[in-house]
Amino acid sequence: MSWIQENKIPAAILGVTGAGVIGLGVMLFNAWSTAGEAQEEFDAVNASLEALKSGTLSPTPEHLAAKQKLVKDYSDAVGKLSLVLYKLQPEDKPISNTDFQAKLKAKIAEIKKEGAARLPAEFNLAFDQYTNALPKSDQVAAQLSTYLDSVNEIVKMLLKSGVKSIDLLERSDLPSEKDEADKDSSNSADKSGVSITERRVVRVRIRTDQGPLQTLLSDLASPSEMPYFTVVRLLRVENEVQEGPPRVVAAAAKAPEPAPEGAKPTAPGIQPAPADSRVVLGKETLRAYLEIDLVKFLNPQTAASAKR
Repeated sequence: MSWIQENKIPAAILGVTGAGVIGLGVMLFNAWSTAGEAQEEFDAVNASLEALKSGTLSPTPEHLAAKQKLVKDYSDAVGKLSLVLYKLQPEDKPISNTDFQAKLKAKIAEIKKEGAARLPAEFNLAFDQYTNALPKSDQVAAQLSTYLDSVNEIVKMLLKSGVKSIDLLERSDLPSEKDEADKDSSNSADKSGVSITERRVVRVRIRTDQGPLQTLLSDLASPSEMPYFTVVRLLRVENEVQEGPPRVVAAAAKAPEPAPEGAKPTAPGIQPAPADSRVVLGKETLRAYLEIDLVKFLNPQTAASAKR
C-alpha cells in the first residue's frame, strides 16, 4: 500500500496546497506580463508627449496667422485694462517747479503740525532735496507733485491709524529724476514690450501697537480710504520686548477676604487673577517695517507710440 493511500488526509492537503501554489504562480506571471506591457505603453506615450513639447511649430501661414491673432487679442485686452486703470487714478496736474517747491513746504508744515512728536526731527516727506533745490523741469515737477500727494496720503494714514512714531520714511526716485526714463527696470511691460506701469516704492519704519497696524493694512487696501493704487510688498514685524517675563516665586496663598456687606457675589467660574500674574502676549509695542508699492499706470496709447 502506498503512502498516499495510507495518509489520505495529509496527501489531500498537500495536493490542494501544491495546486494553489501553481495557480498563484500563474497569476503572478500574468500580472507581471500585463504590468510590463502597461509600463511599455506608458513610456511610449510619455516619449511621444515629450517629443511634441520639444517640437517647433511648423511655420505655415495658418499657424502664423493664428499666433498673430492671439498676440493681438492679448495686447488689446492689456491695453483696455491699463487704460481703465489709468483713468481711475489721480492724474498728473501741470505745475511749475517753483510752485511744486512751495507746495512741498506747505505739506511738510501741515503734516508736522498734525504729527507733532510722532515724527522725526528732520522730516520732509522724503523729498528733502527739493526743499532747497527745484525740479529739473515743470514736467518733472508735475510727476513729483502726484508722487508727493501719494506719499503725504500714506503719512496721514499712518498718523490717523494711531501709530506711536514714524521712525523712517524713504522713497524711490522717479526715472525722470535720474534721466533714466527709458531704462527703468522696475517698470512692468506686457509681452509686446510696452511698459504699462511704473513702480514707486515707499519704505516706512514705525513703532505701533497691534490694533493700529491692522487698521493701517486694512486702509491701504481700501479704495475708499486710499485713492492711489498701493501694494504692501514687504512687511516685517518684531516685538520690542525680545525676552519673556522673568519667573517669579508665587506669593503665599491667602485666605479669601469676606466680601463687603451689600456687594454682589462673584459669578461662578470667574476668579480674580493671581497676584503675580502678568500679560505675556498682546501688549508689546511692535516695530514694523513696510515696503509699499505705489503703482502708477501709464497712458497705454502714449507708451505704445513711444515704443514704436
